[in-house]
Amino acid sequence: MMYDFVERRWFITVIVAMCLGVSVFAGPQLRIMYPGNNAHVSGKTIELTGTGADPNGQLEVSVMTDDWFLQNGRATIESNGNWTYSPVYISGQGEYNNHIIRVTVIKKGIRGPSATIRGIARQD
Repeated sequence: MMYDFVERRWFITVIVAMCLGVSVFAGPQLRIMYPGNNAHVSGKTIELTGTGADPNGQLEVSVMTDDWFLQNGRATIESNGNWTYSPVYISGQGEYNNHIIRVTVIKKGIRGPSATIRGIARQD
C-alpha cells in the first residue's frame, strides 16, 4: 500500500515538473568524455567514459551505423556522476564506419537527459 502511494507521488511530481518546465534530473549536464566527436578508435569494442550521470539512474546506450542498435553492456556510475559503460560495439564497415553514439539516463522508468557524439570511426 505504501509503495503505491510513493509511486503515485513520484508520478505526480514528474507531471507537475514537466508542466512547469523543470527537470526531475537535477544536477550536472550528462557528457560523454571518451571518445570525443570525430574520434578514430581501434578495435570493434570500446569503453565509454563520461560525467554528469545520476548515481540513482541507469544508462542506456545506442549506436547508429545504418540503424540504431541498443547496446547490452554494463554501466558503472560513481556517486559523483562519473561513469563508464562497456562494451560498446563499433562494428559498422565501409560507408557505415561513421558511428553516432547516444547515452540516455533512465531513472524510475523515465527517460532523462541524453548526450550524443558523432563521427566515431574504427581504425583496423
